[in-house]
Amino acid sequence: MPIRKPDSNVELAESREAIGKGFRRWRERNGLSQQVIHNFSQAKKIPLHNSQIAHFENGVLDPKAAFYVSLGVFNQCIADKKLPPTQEGFSKSDRDRLKEAEPYLDSEGNIADAVCFFAQFIGAEPINELYGAPKELTEEVIKKYVNELEKQFKDYSRDQMISPKDAWLLFKEQKAAKNISKSDLEIVQDIFRGSDTFNAKQAREFLNKYRSCPAYDGLITMEDIKINSKLKELNRMAISAV
Repeated sequence: MPIRKPDSNVELAESREAIGKGFRRWRERNGLSQQVIHNFSQAKKIPLHNSQIAHFENGVLDPKAAFYVSLGVFNQCIADKKLPPTQEGFSKSDRDRLKEAEPYLDSEGNIADAVCFFAQFIGAEPINELYGAPKELTEEVIKKYVNELEKQFKDYSRDQMISPKDAWLLFKEQKAAKNISKSDLEIVQDIFRGSDTFNAKQAREFLNKYRSCPAYDGLITMEDIKINSKLKELNRMAISAV
């Protein structure tokens, strides 16, 4: 695989570094190793290797067209949840991790394809803010975020004409709620009740632990819920800071 020499084109060097760091942040947010991607590519029979990913993330790979095409195929398979069957070199653990992963998104929130990966590589398209450098998670943002989570939960209870207790029972049936510990589920319950407020340090630890917010992730999957735009924006701000 061709490894580039130091690039005299500063802008191109910066864009290569930016997508490399962005892709690594996306991969780590989803709990994926470079080896899992390699194992997938072997099962799928596409040229996408762990050494390439390592060099790509470090901004020192000068990829051929097949690399971008393979990234596009990989990303679309994650989006569609259409993964190869388990086999030698591609374990159930590998498959489950990819099945749980979210696809890499372009700057407008669409599923990135081969053209997008190339455009970001040459700096013709910006990296999604989700994969940018972490921003400071302030006390003010966390307070607003927690308040909006509480409001969204109570609005759902009222809109569905059910009690907060019944709304909570429905929330606990969501996948995001089932995938967290009992003690953390109690934290979410306190947030919805309005009886607990995170400080920025606690919130960062919680978000880093799950690479997302279980309270938000559970709410958005509840039947007939309408997530307000303010909560969406605050969630984006919170996640981009971890």
